[in-house]
Amino acid sequence: MAYITPANLMLHSSGAGSNQHYARIVNPPVHPGAMHAPMPQYYALLDQRRIERVPRPPHLSPAQESIPAITFSANGWPGVRARDLLKDTIIIDAPHDAVFAHHRWRTTVVNLEWPGYDSKAFGDPMLSRIDVRPKERDITRQEIAREVCGLLYHFHRLVAKYPIGAGWEKWKLTVGPEGIRVPDVVLLSMHYYRNVWVPEFYVIE
Repeated sequence: MAYITPANLMLHSSGAGSNQHYARIVNPPVHPGAMHAPMPQYYALLDQRRIERVPRPPHLSPAQESIPAITFSANGWPGVRARDLLKDTIIIDAPHDAVFAHHRWRTTVVNLEWPGYDSKAFGDPMLSRIDVRPKERDITRQEIAREVCGLLYHFHRLVAKYPIGAGWEKWKLTVGPEGIRVPDVVLLSMHYYRNVWVPEFYVIE
């Protein structure tokens, strides 16, 4: 006689409510952005959807970072969707941490480094200077995550109507069904290389 367990009846037996899902929640992985090592090409969200790293030049690897990274996670799980940050529908872990306070900076520079686009052709919109002490108050982890995703949103709107460089078609930013839209993007961390922060973006497959 065959026995049927609740897990057998679930469409996705490792999804929400399953033993596997519970195990992932109570035992989240070490954040890959905090390991001072190359980022994985592929990763998985809490719901087990696979995400792929947006390519970076070889010299922009966390192993080469100048200072420790700023990481972003929610409910202990690495990675936060840009859409959720922009819509203010998610509170990330340690949201009130003043992540720049110990540097005593007033501003810092973020470079999106999205592949396939000649930034100079668009007035270099990938490169932005951010005020990290607005009104003499240190910016928080939640705020910088939203700020970075806001930069991506504005860059996306600017370049979506233009072609991407040959060989980079997979990473084209678009508003149509083909290509990458902001809701497809996940922010994992930010890394500092000499004088600029570069976000680690992943895309939901």
